[in-house]
Amino acid sequence: MGIELKLKWRIKRRTADGDLFAMTRNKLTLQYSGMLILFLSLFIIAVYILLYGVIWSEQRSTLGTIADREFQVLKQWSEHGGDSSRPPSRDVEDAFSISNDQSFYYLIGDDDHVQLGDEIQSQLREQVMHAISQGLFERDDYTQISMQTFSGVSAHDAQFLVTARELVFNGDRSSMLYIGKEVTFQHNLFRWLLILLVGMALLFFLLALWFSFWMSRKAMVPIARSYTRQKEFAADASHELRTPLSVLLTSIEALQLELEESAADIPLAHNILSGMKQEVGSITNLAGDLLQLARSDSGELDLNRSPFHAGLAAEKVVDRLRPLGDNKHIAIELDAPTDLIVEWDEEKFAQLLILLVDNAVKYSPENGAVQVKLADMTVKGERMMTVEVRDSGIGIAPEALPRIFDRFYRQDQSRTRQTGGHGLGLAIAQNIVNAGRGTIHAESVVGKGTTFTVRLPL
Repeated sequence: MGIELKLKWRIKRRTADGDLFAMTRNKLTLQYSGMLILFLSLFIIAVYILLYGVIWSEQRSTLGTIADREFQVLKQWSEHGGDSSRPPSRDVEDAFSISNDQSFYYLIGDDDHVQLGDEIQSQLREQVMHAISQGLFERDDYTQISMQTFSGVSAHDAQFLVTARELVFNGDRSSMLYIGKEVTFQHNLFRWLLILLVGMALLFFLLALWFSFWMSRKAMVPIARSYTRQKEFAADASHELRTPLSVLLTSIEALQLELEESAADIPLAHNILSGMKQEVGSITNLAGDLLQLARSDSGELDLNRSPFHAGLAAEKVVDRLRPLGDNKHIAIELDAPTDLIVEWDEEKFAQLLILLVDNAVKYSPENGAVQVKLADMTVKGERMMTVEVRDSGIGIAPEALPRIFDRFYRQDQSRTRQTGGHGLGLAIAQNIVNAGRGTIHAESVVGKGTTFTVRLPL
């Protein structure tokens, strides 16, 4: 059970930290699927608009043809003695008919009386007259309106397309002709078409996501293989370098001891051996840093959690680094609670502090100060330890802040030999923090110093 919980926690940690390839694959998936979904959406919208325009244009054209034909009959009647106050003659009325393309027609005189009219259902007349009284229909235009039709005693909502024509008598008096056509089928057709298109869009969206994920995964395979080979090479090379470097360092120390015991005063030999020892030590540290980063990349950086006194551990680190600060007349101050007991990895905690404090000392001027502060706090019900390292150094330019945790990145390459190091310290610090599901960020003002803040869930 313990192994299973540990495995689940490790998977959760890696997921929270974010695998580089998983993040890249997800980004590619979103980009691929985003493009596919965009083009698919545009296609669906274009198809819907095109069908909508074609079908409704046809319905308007059909209704307009009927209205124009019947209007011409009324126009001839009005020009040959028609009267807006009297109904049209029988031969005019015979030109009108009710069909599938014409659900009702009404000729309304200037006295608001129906001079001529018929409908597929008598209940429509009252509804049409009510709509006319509200001014819903405009002359020479087409209006879609919802009205009720009846089948027995039950009522149903139906859609109608209505157009209006004005008939003028002697230039001063007029009547209005209203003709309507039921378009319930077309209205429901577009509603179901919209539902169908949306359903197809959702299906294609899922297929686009799957296809994009498959494409991105295929695209990442050669990159992942190359990265794995490089990572394994770095780990193997770092591991293999440690042994000969240790032999070299031991040999140099033996030569120095023999030179001292021989009582020979050879300054050149002392200087050469001292320089060699310093360079071998630098390469040894670089190999160790590369090995730790390689282990971190492969997910082997685990925390050995156990209770320890964080204040005492921090005090040991400060005492260890105080001679480094004394060489530059930099005071290293520690502010930590006396009873701060935490359950974390004491060795990794000490390494994290060493990296941050050492970095602060390197970039602080002489007679400066480095302040280390530990605190215990609760954020959203979760206990956390905060570590704050503040220096009075040269600061970090705003454009460089996003890259300070990149490997081998140095804000000022000309200071590399002067300050020492290889630009891996902050990258290792970030990996340690990520291993504990914590956060680390920096705030800096050029010329005034930098503050690193770490939050570690306990």
